[in-house]
Amino acid sequence: MKIVDAHYHLGDCRVFSLNATEDEIVATMDRNGVQAALVQPFPGASDPRAVHDRIAALGQKHPGRIFGIISLNPHTGREAWNREVDRCVQDLGFVGIKLHTIGHACNPLSEDGGMIFEAARRHKIPVMVHTGMGIPLAAPSLVGPRAEQYPDVPIVLAHMGFVITAGEAVLTAKRYPNLYLETSWSMVGDIAWAIATVGADHVMFGSDTTDNVAVELAKYRSLDLDDEKRAQVLGGTAAQVFKLPL
Repeated sequence: MKIVDAHYHLGDCRVFSLNATEDEIVATMDRNGVQAALVQPFPGASDPRAVHDRIAALGQKHPGRIFGIISLNPHTGREAWNREVDRCVQDLGFVGIKLHTIGHACNPLSEDGGMIFEAARRHKIPVMVHTGMGIPLAAPSLVGPRAEQYPDVPIVLAHMGFVITAGEAVLTAKRYPNLYLETSWSMVGDIAWAIATVGADHVMFGSDTTDNVAVELAKYRSLDLDDEKRAQVLGGTAAQVFKLPL
């Protein structure tokens, strides 16, 4: 059974005072049987462009295991922002882009928020949106209008509402077929409800931090799922949405 961690970070974070190294990521993956991980800079990275390069280098060192997601503050200038997005996709082979509502103070419905969805459509890659912690910007329902506006863009609701807005996340995802749920920090019962409501093919495992991988895997292993659904949520959905060559 292939396990794909849809939500990993590398580098430093001045917003949440966190840091993750290359060695920690690979060691945690090996220890927990994770085959592949989608890795992005933290929203408070001191130099996100340099972290993008580190992610690409880690992917070259571990081919087929590390895949990059772009995370860059959209308020820093449109020309430079779009240039870096183009570089990450075209030169580094990144497979997705992040809209970090709280870390970058970005409303999904704002002009700069829309720029992220436009870039995703242009490059034919999914958008991952931070939801839950950081209301009102992180309210899952704010993503609904973008899902309707960009029906050809897969959109992943990271953290599935972060417990407090889990219901809003699940019901919003139920309404729009291009919305998917990544479940790091979610409650076990809410994960089970999400799978029953939107289907295993719209739910994906993620950890967010290296010290949370084993905890999130334990949640899935406690669920009463058949082998097909378990394989789908632990790796199949992320592999399909992000078009991973696994």
